[in-house]
Amino acid sequence: MAYKIGTITNANGQTAYKNLLYLIRLLCGGFGDIGTVGGSRVGTGALNNFEASPLSVTETWTLTCTAAAVDGGTFSVTGSVSGAQASATVGTPYSNTFVSFTISDGATDFQVGDSFTVPVTQGQLAADGAEWEIMRYTTGSGDHELIMKAPGLSGTEEIFIGLKTYESIPGDYYNYKIGTFSGYVAQNPFETQPNAKIQGCPAHNNAITYFISVNGQRIAACLKVGTPVYEHFYAGKILPYAKPGEYPYPMLNAAMLRTAAATRFSDTNQQFPYHGYRVNESYNALMLRDPGAVYQYCWAHPFSFRGASNSSWILHGSPSQSVMVPAGTDYQLEPIILGSMSILSLWGEIDGIYAISGFNNGVENVLQIGGSSTIDQTGMTVLEAVEAILGVGGRAFVVLQNLNRTTWRDYIAMEMN
Repeated sequence: MAYKIGTITNANGQTAYKNLLYLIRLLCGGFGDIGTVGGSRVGTGALNNFEASPLSVTETWTLTCTAAAVDGGTFSVTGSVSGAQASATVGTPYSNTFVSFTISDGATDFQVGDSFTVPVTQGQLAADGAEWEIMRYTTGSGDHELIMKAPGLSGTEEIFIGLKTYESIPGDYYNYKIGTFSGYVAQNPFETQPNAKIQGCPAHNNAITYFISVNGQRIAACLKVGTPVYEHFYAGKILPYAKPGEYPYPMLNAAMLRTAAATRFSDTNQQFPYHGYRVNESYNALMLRDPGAVYQYCWAHPFSFRGASNSSWILHGSPSQSVMVPAGTDYQLEPIILGSMSILSLWGEIDGIYAISGFNNGVENVLQIGGSSTIDQTGMTVLEAVEAILGVGGRAFVVLQNLNRTTWRDYIAMEMN
């Protein structure tokens, strides 16, 4: 698995939510993580658009000026593990098997011996052999679009997932289309990919704090935006209660909006998807592709139950129902089990997302299960706490809430590893 926790801002001429789409491409695609650029230079040119491909390993790249020229120059390119590669020319886009970049000229020309050093850490999914294939990534002045093919937990599957930005400056909304598909056709638009299911997730055009968890078969994300509110989406397979031959493509498209609606993050009618279907609820968007290849609304235990006197599905925790609360300071994670609303069958569990009580709990708490020692999280950020727990061999879960709601039944825990 792979995870990212951080904050992304408006930069490089793009709004934060478009920059986040680029980050998702790198994370899912298994691209290497780039550290702080070092080296020493007289020339005032810059190193731009440095990327480490999914084939990159953990090493430091050193780019050294070997020939100076007016408004130009030549740089050697050497990886501390990968060794010497072809040289790079100032002003010309460069690419080898492992890295790509462009060195731009500055007001002061480079001199022989000027250098850039770039530490690269192998991508998390690439290290596990579970990186996704990037089928389409388009940018520019309009909507940005990303379509990917995940290999599944077996490494041999083909799972098609996409995200596309959509926005309105007059409407002041900056959102994502969340797409799940049964295949990919290069000439088809995003919305008409095979068996496309498209739903929506609001973001915004300012800094976004993100919590993202990815493995070989799905991506789950929560975006902290606005006042703040917490926006969620999940795209990919669940863990089915059936053999692959019986249920070959159990795709879940779970988001905040049932369509790519013109809805701003501040609309408090939104619900996160994990409650499942609710009567007269036009926002909740938990849609599962059933064994007959049809997307269905479904209920989600332990959040939902079926009323004894009618066929409606309502939120668990009504006056007629009793629900356990934590014993002391311990919180029990409950798998979110999806079931049919019509044929009374259980389809499977959501992968990596768990129901948790909000009783004496709080958003962005980090829970630990297992490990060689218990981490004292005092003074730690969410990211620091997750890394410390994983560092002692534990499992780390971030508690996240339903938009702006803080009742005991409005929380989930997302596993990070």
